Amino acid sequence: MRKLTISLMMLCMVSIHSTSRAQTTIAVVSDPHVMASGLLESGADTQSAWTSYYAGQRKMLPESAGLFTQFVDAVKSSADIVLVTGDLTKDGEQASHEFVRTKLATLTAAGKKVFVIPGNHDLGEEGNHTKFKADGTTENAPVLSASKFAAFYDGFGYGTGSTVDENGSLSYVAEPVEGLVLLGIDSHTGSVPSATLTWLCNQANTANVQGKQVIAMMHHPLIEHIKGASNFIATYTVGNPTAVRDALINAGVKVILTGHFHTSDIAYDWNDDEANGIYDINTGSLISYPCDYRMLTLSQDMQTLDVATSSLNPAGCEEWLHDRLVSIAKDKMNAKAGALASYAATYINDLAVFAADLFILHAKGDENSTANKTERDDIESTYTRYKANSIYNAVLGYGNISDASVYSVLDNKSNYGDTHERQTADRTLTLSLSHGETDINTIATENENRQTIYTLQGTKADHLHRGLYIQNGKKIIMKK
Repeated sequence: MRKLTISLMMLCMVSIHSTSRAQTTIAVVSDPHVMASGLLESGADTQSAWTSYYAGQRKMLPESAGLFTQFVDAVKSSADIVLVTGDLTKDGEQASHEFVRTKLATLTAAGKKVFVIPGNHDLGEEGNHTKFKADGTTENAPVLSASKFAAFYDGFGYGTGSTVDENGSLSYVAEPVEGLVLLGIDSHTGSVPSATLTWLCNQANTANVQGKQVIAMMHHPLIEHIKGASNFIATYTVGNPTAVRDALINAGVKVILTGHFHTSDIAYDWNDDEANGIYDINTGSLISYPCDYRMLTLSQDMQTLDVATSSLNPAGCEEWLHDRLVSIAKDKMNAKAGALASYAATYINDLAVFAADLFILHAKGDENSTANKTERDDIESTYTRYKANSIYNAVLGYGNISDASVYSVLDNKSNYGDTHERQTADRTLTLSLSHGETDINTIATENENRQTIYTLQGTKADHLHRGLYIQNGKKIIMKK
């Protein structure tokens, strides 16, 4: 009886342990744009050097360090893995990177696996790596160079346990937990070199052969989440999106985690087979309304990924961003003075408000959901009225605002009017990572030209029996 009791106790303990490790929780944050407090001296915020610079920003930079701290505290007890998809800092300042690294170290100290990848603002290449001084003057702040980035973030995707791109980029491959392979894709220059892409996909293919699941992260979006977005931001997507998309799909990658545009949106795209595509899970900026981050749950068999979205959403942040967007839009339209000189300022102001309303709706995500119906309908009604007015319609044209771009937001479609991309829910989504299983009843002889078949352990299967195998990155079932 005692032996039975002990056995039952051990069984319960195993069961509890198994349950606790049944799934993997992944926190994803993007574009925190941390600005170290020392870069804005006390009193500098009243000087024109700062106020002029900050007027054109849609990032809450003075609050960035506090918001990043809030995020770290929030995920410290809820995530197994933390991914940061670029633009860790305002503009690559050494002091800002040091703040970020210190905070991330508290996560690793708590037993979390942390992985970062650089964005276009992390290595000083965008400029503006500036210290604003109390007397109104400025000076360049030291930046973290690309050559030192990997060493600086040793333990956060780089260093022991990961393999860095042999072609010299800051891309890498790691295995955060057994059976899950992460491709950290460096797009900080705006594109992914072909040699790097080939290297990454070879790594993914190897993982697939071994029966492992592969996900990717990259700073720039893979998919144009708003039709015509590149008309407004030239670097909206990675510079070679089709090449990256096709290569990742062919390598069996079902999900890529991205940032850059400061909105949370999810889209799906494919190359030649809609059933064989990739999800681009784009996460908004931590310091731009609504200050989102993602919480992903990977099932025990690593075949299902649940996506949830959390927002820090500090008080007044929506109104602050809306006002900034109106001001930025007016400045951009007024810059076209020659084309718009004949139109009254009121028309430009009205169109600027409209553009801000549209962006805020997109930032919320799930634009055509029941929760956003009233707001969506009001914006569409305004747009219809403006289109019918010759003057407003003319200004819309000068602002590159078209039916395609407007309705891609209103209808939550990434490529409105096209059939190749399709949009999904933006904030809560369950998706399958399965590559599917193919029944094979007749086995080709060794003399026939066929793909090599591997066991789930990654070894070449010279003798085939009933069971599961890997062929060309896909699971197959041998029935005979």
